[in-house]
Amino acid sequence: MLIDVHAHLDFPQFDRDRDSVVRNAKDNEIFIINSGIGRDGIEKTMKLVSEYDNVKATLGLSPTEFNTQIIEETIDLIRKYRDRIVGIGEVGLDYYWVKDSEKRRTELENFRRFIDLAEELDLPLVIHSRDAEGDVINELKRKNLPALLHCFGGTLKQAEDAISFGCLISIPTNVVYSKQKQLLSKEIPLESIVLETDSPYLAPVPKTRNEPVNVRLSAEKIAEIRGIELSAVEDITTNNARSFFNQRLAGNPTL
Repeated sequence: MLIDVHAHLDFPQFDRDRDSVVRNAKDNEIFIINSGIGRDGIEKTMKLVSEYDNVKATLGLSPTEFNTQIIEETIDLIRKYRDRIVGIGEVGLDYYWVKDSEKRRTELENFRRFIDLAEELDLPLVIHSRDAEGDVINELKRKNLPALLHCFGGTLKQAEDAISFGCLISIPTNVVYSKQKQLLSKEIPLESIVLETDSPYLAPVPKTRNEPVNVRLSAEKIAEIRGIELSAVEDITTNNARSFFNQRLAGNPTL
């Protein structure tokens, strides 16, 4: 049993065969947490949750969204679905696409709104951070708020800093070839690692569509890197995900 803690099965890349992708994951004992982003993504994601017993949802918004109306609509939808989701996210900071200093300040203000919302609703937080790991970790540390750092792209030192106050480092399927992800997988405690695909992105084979069933390839690679049994990676990362999401996954018949 494995948990793909971050996927985007609502994206159009799956319009042709979404049902078979989800069912293939279930047949291979893969549980999926789908990240719905923005109004349309949230509604599509909640439809998936209603249709499949091996899919749960986190709901969030891209950090690069600055439209005030869309931000407010997203917050309202998170409140609406609060009892049917397992977390808030992805939300965070993105300095790769946002270079302007004033816009970065606005990003930070928006991020703080979602941090406050997570605390208010008592929901775990899933973080998007691209070229902004230091600021993200500082914001979380300021609140002493552990989060799941989706597709973590920072340094080992930053990862260790995040782990020091309870954050989890999410390793995507490109660990199969990414030296940075392999280093993190080797050096940080397995008790601080969860697995994701970020489907349809970050496939183990570049320039192909990713899907949740490939999360097993991540587990296999981490077992190889660490020189341990695959079953240990499966058990520990699955338990890490369950614990992080406050046992909201435990009631699902798949688990």
